[in-house]
Amino acid sequence: MNMWHIWRTRWKIHVSQRIQFLVLLIVPLLVFWGGDQLLKSSSGQVKIPIVFVAEQENDTVNLLIERISNKETIYAIERSKEEAKRLLETNQVEAAVVFTDDIEEKLRAGKIEDVIKLWESPSAISIGLIEEFVASEVIRLASNGKAATYLEDELNGEDVYAEAWAYADGQWEPKPLMTIDYKTGGEESATSETDSKTDSSNPSPLLYGLLSVYIMLISFFLITWVFEDRRNGVALRSGMFGVSRLTQLSANILGTFSYTGFTMIPVSIYFIISMDGNLERLALGIIVYLIACIGISFMISQFIQSRMLYQLVAIAITVFTSLIGGSFLQISEFSSMFETVAKYTPQQWFLNGIFTGEISTSIIILAAIGLGSMIIGLGRGVLRHD
Repeated sequence: MNMWHIWRTRWKIHVSQRIQFLVLLIVPLLVFWGGDQLLKSSSGQVKIPIVFVAEQENDTVNLLIERISNKETIYAIERSKEEAKRLLETNQVEAAVVFTDDIEEKLRAGKIEDVIKLWESPSAISIGLIEEFVASEVIRLASNGKAATYLEDELNGEDVYAEAWAYADGQWEPKPLMTIDYKTGGEESATSETDSKTDSSNPSPLLYGLLSVYIMLISFFLITWVFEDRRNGVALRSGMFGVSRLTQLSANILGTFSYTGFTMIPVSIYFIISMDGNLERLALGIIVYLIACIGISFMISQFIQSRMLYQLVAIAITVFTSLIGGSFLQISEFSSMFETVAKYTPQQWFLNGIFTGEISTSIIILAAIGLGSMIIGLGRGVLRHD
């Protein structure tokens, strides 16, 4: 009996449970696909409600209202000052944008101080984003006005303001003359309209977090053969055929890893097809993360005698590391302590490798976690006599 025979036997045991095998192949794919479609459809429906209050109507105010209202994430209405206050007090809108009487004269002169008042509701959570939207449009009109006024003065009052303003405004399309191109992992980020549409087809970041949770849970679940072998005395009987404890455990680990990887193929293909570019990054990330999860689950199984206790510990570890590691929310951004702890979770390195492009570092760390855990688990398993 050699390692290949034990590996093949482990595969047969897994595959013989046909319902479980089909569930692991199909159900995760359906869940992730359904979740992805739901998140994409709901993301387009979530808008930030704001209200405009115009103390004086003019072309500048109307243009600002039109441009801010056209933002994809903004739902805007116009109301009187009293009605706007009522909507804010009842939390029906996030903020009220109040235009002052002299806004047109100030923007024409290129001034942006005290041209707009922003009132926020007691429970506002998107005020920063609203400020960015409003400020960008105000600065755009102020820049246009200052440039047009400067040119008009240079030409001794010649009537070129409207033409100069339109030309200056045209420099903001399709994007401003001065922009910042962010780079992630040495690759320039997408800034064009076409690229942004492509990015919207990618799976939601939340799905990658759920993927990290799923891989860890399934790894813990499939390693439970350790407890079955102990109960059935497989390890003791294998020694009678000249198979060392190390060989028996190593072959079973390889069998579980390959079987888990096989059941992950449909889900992995879905993510790889849906993801625009960096396919190697995702594929490598899934493989090394699976190695880390298998190693951790195997190591823990060697230090726990009870299967029930193992399952409780598995759930606790999965929930804790997923929360700290950023599978659901980037808790590490709230505190330096959380940030430090997150660096010891495999989820943090898996998601960091996918989103930031630092895949080389993530591969090394995840592989070290997985192989190190396996070595500790094998050492402990060889010393056990059950």
